[in-house]
Amino acid sequence: MTAERAQLQGGLRAAPPPSAPVARDLAVLIVAYRVPEDVGACLRAVAEHLPGVPVLVWDNSGPAYPGMDAVREAFPAVAWHGDGRNLGFAAAVNRLAALAPEHDLLLLNPDALLRGDLAGTRAALGRPGVAAAAPVVVDPHDADGRGRPWDVAHRRRGLVRGLVSRAGYAEVLRRTPFSDLYPAPPARVDGYLTGACLAISRDAWEALGPFDEEFFLYGEETDWQRRALDAGWTLELTDDAGVEHSGHGTVRDDAVAWRRSADLLRANMALNIEHAAGARAAGAFLLGDSLLDRVQRSKRASRASVPRGARPNVVFTVNRLVFGGAERHHLVLAGELQRRGYDVTVVCLQRFGPLIAEAPPGVRVVRQPWWGPLLDLPPGPTVLISGDTNTETGFATLWRAGRRDRTWLVGAHIPPETDGPTYSAPLATAMRRADGFVALSPAHRDIVAAHQDVARRFFVAPNGVARRSELDGVPARRPVGAVPKLVMLSRIVEHKNPHLLVEALAGLTDFAWELDIFGDGPDRERLEALTPPELAGRVRWRGWSPGPDHAFADADLVCVPSGSEAFPMVILEAMARRLPVAASAVCAVPDMLDDGAAGALVREVTVEDWREVLRGLLAHPHEWAAVGDRGFERMREHYTVEAMADAYEAAFATVGAVRA
Repeated sequence: MTAERAQLQGGLRAAPPPSAPVARDLAVLIVAYRVPEDVGACLRAVAEHLPGVPVLVWDNSGPAYPGMDAVREAFPAVAWHGDGRNLGFAAAVNRLAALAPEHDLLLLNPDALLRGDLAGTRAALGRPGVAAAAPVVVDPHDADGRGRPWDVAHRRRGLVRGLVSRAGYAEVLRRTPFSDLYPAPPARVDGYLTGACLAISRDAWEALGPFDEEFFLYGEETDWQRRALDAGWTLELTDDAGVEHSGHGTVRDDAVAWRRSADLLRANMALNIEHAAGARAAGAFLLGDSLLDRVQRSKRASRASVPRGARPNVVFTVNRLVFGGAERHHLVLAGELQRRGYDVTVVCLQRFGPLIAEAPPGVRVVRQPWWGPLLDLPPGPTVLISGDTNTETGFATLWRAGRRDRTWLVGAHIPPETDGPTYSAPLATAMRRADGFVALSPAHRDIVAAHQDVARRFFVAPNGVARRSELDGVPARRPVGAVPKLVMLSRIVEHKNPHLLVEALAGLTDFAWELDIFGDGPDRERLEALTPPELAGRVRWRGWSPGPDHAFADADLVCVPSGSEAFPMVILEAMARRLPVAASAVCAVPDMLDDGAAGALVREVTVEDWREVLRGLLAHPHEWAAVGDRGFERMREHYTVEAMADAYEAAFATVGAVRA
């Protein structure tokens, strides 16, 4: 059974091994994350034992991290890479592997010290069918000798072995089928080799594809090796002197980073189980792990030592942290509430997703199935903010039933239906049990309430994308050039209407303009094919974009032609940059654009209405700067991160979640 692979470049591949491997030189790949003294020691050991071998380092530490510049200067022969962001381990390895296309790969942890030249491990990659090989690992801090040098090799880990490992009984049970640890060095590895020092065949890398970047940190090498075994490749444990590695990690001195690391490990164990046995098995693992936290004495003691905070805990639910307005809203709001002193947790009910990389460091992110609402929270009252989906409402309903000091608010983000009920009758009934329904605008509230009874009490809390201080230095827009640049940034699905925008512009070829459409999605190929040939060169489908800074770099006007939105965040992103906006007048959009005073409203979502509004705009591009300035002022007054958090805090107080 295989779960979807949205972040695996090229999708799943399962080519069998060639009859004879290609002989290649080795390249050392290291992903650094802070702790420059460890990185320096690792590189010195590489220089001693593997002289002349190319070394590539991707630095995930962030810009100007203290001590890293000195390490770079000390090792000028190393090829240093990075873009200032923490891409995660899997993505960083994939980028380094692409920079050494003719080499076999040696993945080396930055806190691992080579003890020899790895001759046996390198030779293993030359044997037919070997996908990966690893030497033994020695832990210098294992004073009681519980570990074994061959514990780099693991049996295939499923639900039971995963729970045994999480409970801390893998060593005690290593001679039973319930442990993922081998009782003796295995002649054949049927699970995986840990990645502290892992040699990977380039033949296998090309046959199977790269690491799945959904894993971000931990579990990616386990997943890749399972794919290798399933395709008929083998794994080898060698008797090389190997490395010294304690397994304490590069976040050992940072409690916040350590907690994020532990939560990633747990979630990615579940993701590996999901790929092997399905989502229910993954959910059972997560629920079982939560139950262990409550019954094991050591873990109960650790939980009991957490002090009660001065403010209530806040929990957000999402299905996944994908690239979407609602998901970004949760992370931005979570970060602001955490800054104000709340203990904040984001619960992913299905998977983590790519936005885990943007989660604020002080906000906890965990994965938990909707039907197992056990959370590790500090003592005291808690307010949960769910979305308006079935899974989130189910989780909130079950969670709320557990204790009396729990408050539930529905933070709605689904675009409402204008001519009938938005939600199924059972979902509406369930949401009515919440303490409040938080709409994104007065129009959003009124549209929902006009057709359905979903709440005992309504609140309005708009989205926000920037803090007030971030808006102080936003410069005026440059004058519009001879050829105005129109931009659309969206997930490419039919109801977002990129094709409608193109068709509207097709009737305005007597004006100068160019349109760039940024985004990807399931309907892109079909909708792009509708572009008239005569617009080639004027309409450019740019594909995926990392965000507004990239997509809006050359923009003069942002177009939002969607026929179904609740509160399009892309409008706020444009307003925050003083960019004028033209948008379909759906749901919250008239509120956002002050009924047309702060942007151009298209009252009917038709080709004809869009064409007429664009005709008026293109006839007077010298007026666009003033429109952008009015949008900027409206955004600064009503749609900052502080305004969003203030509205939620007012809702907390009204429902009694904040007590003196």
